[in-house]
Amino acid sequence: MQLVGGHPFLIQQALYHLSRQDLTFNQLVQTAATDAGIYRDCLHRHLGSLQEDPQLSAAYVRVIKALKPVELEQLLAFKLHSMGLVALQGDRVLPSCELYQQYFDRIF
Repeated sequence: MQLVGGHPFLIQQALYHLSRQDLTFNQLVQTAATDAGIYRDCLHRHLGSLQEDPQLSAAYVRVIKALKPVELEQLLAFKLHSMGLVALQGDRVLPSCELYQQYFDRIF
């Protein structure tokens, strides 16, 4: 739950792979934010969306590099929130989960 921030689809994916014994819990946690992990398709899809929109990408880089929630232009915050990449905290945003924080911090 901590890794995926309670995201239902990401939890379902973890439970599916764990129940099939495709990998252990430790393997899941160690590889989750990598291209070898079970979330690679989801991460690549988000990466592609960010790469298509440089302004959105730059805003998200600000979010993941910040040590505290940041204020973004309302439209950018809304787009990132609708993608599930950020959580809203008043008029500021922060990464929605550790998975995205770890992966995109390494990519950007």
